[in-house]
Amino acid sequence: MKEDAVAGDPLKANLWTDADVYISTNLSATLPANASTPFGVDWQQVGLLDGDDGFPESRDEDTDDKFAWGGILVRTSRNHFKLTKSFTALEDNDTTFSLLWPGSSATQIKVPRPAKVLIAFETREGGKVRRLKAANYAEVSLDGDHGENETDLESMTFVATIYPTGDGVLFERQTTPTLVSISIPTTLSVADGAIGSLTATATYDDASTANVTALSSWGTSNAAKAIVSAGFVTGVDPGSATITATYEGQSDTCAVTVT
Repeated sequence: MKEDAVAGDPLKANLWTDADVYISTNLSATLPANASTPFGVDWQQVGLLDGDDGFPESRDEDTDDKFAWGGILVRTSRNHFKLTKSFTALEDNDTTFSLLWPGSSATQIKVPRPAKVLIAFETREGGKVRRLKAANYAEVSLDGDHGENETDLESMTFVATIYPTGDGVLFERQTTPTLVSISIPTTLSVADGAIGSLTATATYDDASTANVTALSSWGTSNAAKAIVSAGFVTGVDPGSATITATYEGQSDTCAVTVT
């Protein structure tokens, strides 16, 4: 029996290679306009993070199942929803100190009472960015122990309790658009010894487009007839060749005729 091919799109599998957590004590601080815009001066980076720990998320909710006679489940009530996200900081800086010892100063340590802060989580892979910023506010506290020793990096694992807005919004989400396809003209005619040009256009999942001619990899099926560099096609000898443009895993082809 023939097995079906594995379904799915590997380009949609994420392996986040870098990340940051941003904190703002200004509850009116605005989120950048889009995922490509840096955070403003109201936001402070937590600093180096433990990538192995990542950003674990926990969801707690009280549920109560309602049964009819005969043991048939008919309803489930849900309330007291709570969401937390954790992160492990590896730097002892002003931001981590303010989270570890809220209300304390450089000379006095006080009993910690977590303050309301804005918090944003950012993950990155190449040019791909995903951001989650608390829509309302969060309270951040130490999760577990904190200490220093001579064999391990000093680290602090924090848990952020995310408070939703009145209509239940937890996060404002920003992402860079995902590449769907690239396209180049389907045909091109160029004289022997002359140079023609092709433009590679990327289309993203938000319907936006971009010229990625200079960023694409170009190739020819028949260098004896036509060669290509950065989208410029040079006719070498009368005949035909197929030009291919590739960008971030997506490709398209053009049939070139050299006259």
